[in-house]
Amino acid sequence: MYAIEMNNYGDVDVLVETTTAPKPEIKPNQLLVKQHATAIDPYDVKFRQGLMGSEREVPLIPGSSVAGEVVAIGTEVTDFLIGDRVAASPHLKSYAEYVALSHSAVAKIPENVSYSQAAAVVLGAQTGYQMITKDLNLQPGESVLVLGGSGSVGLTALQIAKLRGASDIYTTAIGHGVTFLKSFDQTIHVIDSQNQSLVTAIPNGVDAILDLIGGENLITALQVLKPSGRLVSIVSNNEDERVTNAYLKSTGKQLADLLKLVSDNQIKVVLAEVLPFNVENLRKFQSAKHVLGKLVLTFE
Repeated sequence: MYAIEMNNYGDVDVLVETTTAPKPEIKPNQLLVKQHATAIDPYDVKFRQGLMGSEREVPLIPGSSVAGEVVAIGTEVTDFLIGDRVAASPHLKSYAEYVALSHSAVAKIPENVSYSQAAAVVLGAQTGYQMITKDLNLQPGESVLVLGGSGSVGLTALQIAKLRGASDIYTTAIGHGVTFLKSFDQTIHVIDSQNQSLVTAIPNGVDAILDLIGGENLITALQVLKPSGRLVSIVSNNEDERVTNAYLKSTGKQLADLLKLVSDNQIKVVLAEVLPFNVENLRKFQSAKHVLGKLVLTFE
């Protein structure tokens, strides 16, 4: 089958195409999915660069988002049918025509949600959804700050916070991200972190903080976190007892809940650009900087 492999860790030139990758053989609890769309996430770029570790042997097929059609079903799977439109966030192997997926990680795509939209939300947006609903467990009437709101994780977190009835929603951004967020939702307090201080912008503090940037940003943010507040970070550690770390624990149920919100137009998916799946376009997208919205490659 056609796939794009990494033949080493490094810059985008390590991404190479192959037409001889073996088609996956599924286990009894798996589905075989014919790919229709895959998105580019920061995780994919960091993995290719070796920033997530380089212990996995190369060549390997990278990629972490699947949106496609079920073409084969394992003997133990009872909740999916051939032809179902599905999405998932596997660890690797999505840059290929066919992907084998554990059925517990897969969600059906609603009819009015496109493959591109589904691929765009499975990793970053699902992370933002989980952080607000589970790890921070934001309650109605609470105030929240999202550090770095213009990316996929942050943009979804902001929307979920609003749906959960947050009293005041703050976020930080720089450059074009500030303008983008202000036009996206005028009820969100957007802080230009290059020109404004958090302490001045949030004089009364917040109940909850989602940290998507880390480092000094986390330390500064603690100044506006209420004594009884909580901070969840997906990038940094801190000894403050109010701080915990979290990471995406993708499940089909959680992803289905998010896709339902997309279907109901309660969560907006911003697509920056959609191009055909090939090595040139993948290298282009993985080289892109400061993109507002998701970059998606389609197999159609």
